[in-house]
Amino acid sequence: MAKIKKFRTLEEGILLLQQEAKSKPLSIAEILRILSGKGRSLILILLSLPFCQPIQIPGFSVPFGLGIAFIGLRMAFGKRAWLPRRILETRVPPQTFEKIADNTIYVARKLKPWIHPRFTGLCHSSFMEKANGLIIFILGLFLALPLPIPLSNLVAAWSIFLISLGTLEDDGVLVLIGYLVCVLAIVALVAMALTIRGLVWSFV
Repeated sequence: MAKIKKFRTLEEGILLLQQEAKSKPLSIAEILRILSGKGRSLILILLSLPFCQPIQIPGFSVPFGLGIAFIGLRMAFGKRAWLPRRILETRVPPQTFEKIADNTIYVARKLKPWIHPRFTGLCHSSFMEKANGLIIFILGLFLALPLPIPLSNLVAAWSIFLISLGTLEDDGVLVLIGYLVCVLAIVALVAMALTIRGLVWSFV
């Protein structure tokens, strides 16, 4: 088995995958092996990134959201990001992988000036790893639900993206911002539910 190269940042991880993908289409299992320790954070980033924009890919929020929720649950219980063999053996077409990789590198380079290792206890302490996993699990389920609420997927995806990116880059500030976005999403959802409830009662 070839020696796995180490990477420290999101951009380094994506470039490593691009280099490996030049020779053959990569399977999910090979991607996990190449990414090694921080692989699950990068996979969460790749799964959430398509929903971090107003115009999203229709029909993918349910499977991607469930995948995110499953990985988050495994993180919360300190387990490896196990996936069924059928999914692990799935190979990503080179054109699809290249498009996702290019978009991820673009975002990574835009955010790079504001990303620094800081407050690392929020990323890798035993308690925060479980807390981050639980929050990602809840957000993944939220992303998977076909809720008729404008921009609900957008807010959930950005929360997942920021928490995962902060964990990957050892930046606790990004993790905190991800939590803040999550809290704002919950507040907005509760406010919307109360408003709808008030309108319903006013017509009863």
